Amino acid sequence: MSHARLSSLLFGLLLAACDGAVEIPSISGSTGDSGSTGNGGSTGNGGSTGDSGSTGSAGGSASSTSSGATPLACGGRSGGICGKEDFCDFPDDSCGTFDTVGRCAPRPGGCPEDCPGVCGCDNQFYCNACAAQQAGVDISDNASCVETEVGRYTATYWPGGYDHLTIYKARPEADLCVMLYAEAPSRQSPADFDIVTVPEMWSVSRILMSKGAADCTPEGLGSAGAAVSATGATGSLTMELLPGTATPCTVDVDITVTFPEDPATDHLRATDLIVDAGCQ
Repeated sequence: MSHARLSSLLFGLLLAACDGAVEIPSISGSTGDSGSTGNGGSTGNGGSTGDSGSTGSAGGSASSTSSGATPLACGGRSGGICGKEDFCDFPDDSCGTFDTVGRCAPRPGGCPEDCPGVCGCDNQFYCNACAAQQAGVDISDNASCVETEVGRYTATYWPGGYDHLTIYKARPEADLCVMLYAEAPSRQSPADFDIVTVPEMWSVSRILMSKGAADCTPEGLGSAGAAVSATGATGSLTMELLPGTATPCTVDVDITVTFPEDPATDHLRATDLIVDAGCQ
């Protein structure tokens, strides 16, 4: 074969090859519009980093970080006010004294039934720290509750076929009156009353709660009107009695009471409460 004919044949083959490449259809493979890097691929608009992906506007963790914000500062001069589902948790149970700033924390959902008695930052007694926090307040390690509570109490006594002692506790912040009734000679207390300590001749017969803090005295409203009976009580009631009698001169009461409606718990706590019409 001559050199000219061989060159012509090779040229024809090359031209045919080029013509074949031109006729190849558009590629739909790995680098095309629908490929792994295309609009429908792993990094495309529908892929793992696309509009619907884990870091996209409708996707992953970047869109939920706002719910994990730092707890709101509360209390003191520079703090805010917590929401209805939170309470202000102060460091070292300081209650914001010396302008201490606390942090809003969720109120507990349930609390134990133990009742050692603690003082809340609202100067009210609660069974335990959990009960106080559930009511929306932190606890205090000072004894200011005792001084504040004593001024709310009145006690009266009158003799008869049964001697009667009534202790009244006013709760102005809730416009409530809590009344404890005791009798002598002793009669059986309600089934769910566990008054551990009580004078031998006396028993607690009932505890009521009603509206009317302003009239929560022997001369006032007392037990008149609608009242709610306690469903349980635990604690102690001690008295200084006139010698040889059942007549009380002073009373110490430390009893936690439960009611079937809000406020579900109240703490009767007073020391050396003078009994009107007792030893006079």
